[in-house]
Amino acid sequence: MKEKLSILIGILIIVGVCLFTAGCGFKSIDTEEFKNHFSALGFTISENEEAPYESKTYVVASKEDLPFKIEYYEFEKDTDAKKVFKNYNDNITKYITSDSKNSKTQGTQMQKNVSVSDNEYLVFSRVKKTLIIIIGTKEYSEEIDKYVEEIGY
Repeated sequence: MKEKLSILIGILIIVGVCLFTAGCGFKSIDTEEFKNHFSALGFTISENEEAPYESKTYVVASKEDLPFKIEYYEFEKDTDAKKVFKNYNDNITKYITSDSKNSKTQGTQMQKNVSVSDNEYLVFSRVKKTLIIIIGTKEYSEEIDKYVEEIGY
């Protein structure tokens, strides 16, 4: 009986690791889900802003009383999202004014970088062919984390 339990636990651990590293458990939201979610929270949704990078869709959610906006990209392919994610990370010094601590998570279908400095709080998160960018301040880190968590990024 103990041997079967050990085998079962071993299989569950292997399956869990495979799901995490393969990104099977990650679900991206589409443009309509993004717009609906943040509209319901009182954000103004803009589809008319000029995208810093070429993408299928670029939507920005903002609120007058918040010093940050939530940028949403949807690309044709995962590789396009990966390239833009890498570009943001390679150029992080454009957004950070002092030394920062970075927390990175990476899988085949998701990548996330959270950078915290004395003043800034940045979240770059890619799930499949979508990308969320939030460039905010450290004082709003908990609120930013809440929004990111709500949409699963």
